[in-house]
Amino acid sequence: MFRRLLLIVTIVSLIAPPAHAQLAVIDPANLVQTTLIAYRMQQHYAELRAEYLTVLRMAQGLGNMDRYRIPTIPITAHDPSRWDFGRSWIQGLNSGDASGAAYLSTTLPLLRPTSLPTNLTAAARQAMERQYATIEITDSVAMMGGHQVALARGYHGRLQNAVQSLESDVLNGLTRYHEMTAVLDKISAGELLARRQDMLSNQLLSHALEQMLARGKRLRDTEAATINMQLVTWRDARAVNEAFVAGTGDALRTWRQP
Repeated sequence: MFRRLLLIVTIVSLIAPPAHAQLAVIDPANLVQTTLIAYRMQQHYAELRAEYLTVLRMAQGLGNMDRYRIPTIPITAHDPSRWDFGRSWIQGLNSGDASGAAYLSTTLPLLRPTSLPTNLTAAARQAMERQYATIEITDSVAMMGGHQVALARGYHGRLQNAVQSLESDVLNGLTRYHEMTAVLDKISAGELLARRQDMLSNQLLSHALEQMLARGKRLRDTEAATINMQLVTWRDARAVNEAFVAGTGDALRTWRQP
């Protein structure tokens, strides 16, 4: 058994190639590339760490934001019980007056020009119609403006509730209310509420402008009537005076003591 083992070892020793000493081989280009990769990885790690610290700092917020919570401004309303004769329209300014019945119940009635004198000239008829139009325009603007004010009072409550809900979400201290998507949603909600407020303000401003236009028409018609009377006086004064003198002379000549 020992001889057989010795023989196998001898054969393996004769067959196996001789061992040679090997030196370590260094590739400079590969070493530079490896160094650059390690440097870039270190830079990337530093950038990621900086971003992580920034996210942590941004997530801290301002803490308790209740100091920004302010009380609401209630909208005022009329007290109809204080007034006896204007109560109907005052109530309409609070709750609405779509038909204008409450407004008309507090104004002087305007008779309809159903029958005008047959001998009325075309110019006089036109002047009468345009004066009547001024009153109609004033009534229409006043009725619509009063009703719009009442609608604004009712709309203010709903708008105020929406603003308070948005305020609660903005000032909420929970983290989920301050994530990126939640913040964008609150910004969008705030812009939407602002546009609603702008629409309401524009409606009220348009009615205020209508009131000014109606008042301007009345002033313009008054001034136009004054100027027209002055121009007619200058144009027809001589003829009118002569006719007056002639008529007076005829009256004196033909007068007899009863």
